[in-house]
Amino acid sequence: MIHRSWNQGILGKSVRQLAEPTVLEWIRNVWSDASAQDARDWLAQELGTRVYGLHNLFSKGGPAPRTMQELRTLARTRLPDTCQCNVDEHSVRVLADGLDYEVAYYLVDDAAVAADPERWAFAVHDGPLPDVAGPPSSTTAFTAPIQVTDLADHPPTGEGTVYAVLLTCKAKHDSIGWNPTHALPGARLPRFGAALRDLDTSTEEWPLELEVLRVLVAPAEDGIAAALERCNRWPHYDAITGNEPGPPTSHVAALRVMDATPPEPERHRERTVIQVGEHVAQMFIHDGYDMFEQWFFFDDRWTDAHPELAASLIWFAYHWDPLCSRDHMYMTPCSDNRIRYVAVVGETGQVQVQVAEPQDEPRVWDLRRWSYEKRPPGDVTSGEVLGTVEIQLQQPSPDTCAFTEFRITRTRHGQAVAAMLGRRIRHDLQDAGIARASGWLPEDYPHGRRFLRALGEIHAPSDGPNVLFVK
Repeated sequence: MIHRSWNQGILGKSVRQLAEPTVLEWIRNVWSDASAQDARDWLAQELGTRVYGLHNLFSKGGPAPRTMQELRTLARTRLPDTCQCNVDEHSVRVLADGLDYEVAYYLVDDAAVAADPERWAFAVHDGPLPDVAGPPSSTTAFTAPIQVTDLADHPPTGEGTVYAVLLTCKAKHDSIGWNPTHALPGARLPRFGAALRDLDTSTEEWPLELEVLRVLVAPAEDGIAAALERCNRWPHYDAITGNEPGPPTSHVAALRVMDATPPEPERHRERTVIQVGEHVAQMFIHDGYDMFEQWFFFDDRWTDAHPELAASLIWFAYHWDPLCSRDHMYMTPCSDNRIRYVAVVGETGQVQVQVAEPQDEPRVWDLRRWSYEKRPPGDVTSGEVLGTVEIQLQQPSPDTCAFTEFRITRTRHGQAVAAMLGRRIRHDLQDAGIARASGWLPEDYPHGRRFLRALGEIHAPSDGPNVLFVK
């Protein structure tokens, strides 16, 4: 059991080894005990932590699930405030809206962890990163599992690469995942501070944490150990609107800011833990009450010695679900059962319906913005997204789906776009064995009824919400 929450100690997660070898065996073995009493308290004793909402799986009783398919249906119908619930033959992965921020938890078989270390190694790692680089574990150079963001267009000309992974909580929603990895080629950790300080580049697109780190490297320093100590004294790293001014551009001015504005009382920075080795540095910074954020810096010498741990950490930072295999857009959630469709204007002016790709994201955001702002005048252009529909398959049961987003252009193309999306999605749902859509239906959205007619038939039972049957 891995419980990922900002209040789970300095690591932001807790790891518990359970006696049973598989998830299903554990669920079945504890079902009677957990269901017969206060499941919340019983699970807290069993797991060593209170996992938000998990007790609801057991508290309604009934027979224990016999298969992972039955467990998936139970999880998707019983677990509250669930943003996503992904279940396969060897794991259950849940993202939920907690009381103060999102939480995630994973139940996973030992064999599945061993079979896929590049996804699970960091999730199950219980403690700070090992600070010894050692010899390379492979003759193949490390490659990050996702595209990293370079800190400079013209990096230093030295050897090596430093990676920065910052696990930060900025808001209640979208607080787990979405943390990209930044990289600085041409340097290694012993001189990372000097390389940052001496870069001739704009930091406008950098995370605030890296901007602060750079300006807090003193003129004569090579590494970042002392600068991290100063970062711990920085007033705050909150970003309320995203338009707040950045830190001062000079080291002296930044020191004056720290002297004039100490951290808020609830931020007990004496609880922060900083560890700096030759090729890996990590700071677990106290950020108020029982919350910690995690800053990791490591270079290619460390990744060559720990490629699986490095890859899984980078994956863990960006994807809330360690098993997410989607090359998805930035604000599209990890899922094994969600599909986003877009209707896009092609180069010839014809509209094409397709599964969304990352390059479609800016135009999807345009479509969202134009749903409450007036679209600029003029005809549609190549690449413009005229409609988007996201569907969660097998939710809550194997033959059912649910709509999670629906937007159609308000231009004259709307009716035709809605029909095209409906026909394409109907075909794919039938191929996937999906017979109906339950929950929210976009009946009152612009062109929603035209879309639903192309998809199937709506039934309006007297004792419940409308249901769409795919025809």
